[in-house]
Amino acid sequence: MTAVAQVAQWPQYTGHFVSYRLVRIKQEVKTKGGLAFARGEYAIATERRDELRGLPSSGRFVTVWSRRNKVDTSVRATDVEWLQAGR
Repeated sequence: MTAVAQVAQWPQYTGHFVSYRLVRIKQEVKTKGGLAFARGEYAIATERRDELRGLPSSGRFVTVWSRRNKVDTSVRATDVEWLQAGR
């Protein structure tokens, strides 16, 4: 898996992607780091919605791994199409 290889040198990422599932991004997503996702791109995401740590989630964002930026990215839940069933 590309994501695991991208973070293999950092032990804190061990098991990080266990709950991630396959998704398709519906809209282009840009961040301060540049283009995170192109429209129609496949990625992996988790239903864990922790856009504000320690506070109740709004449920409006999903955590998606950006292969380009090599970081978890908060993406609007409405812009994510779940392709793989949950475990």
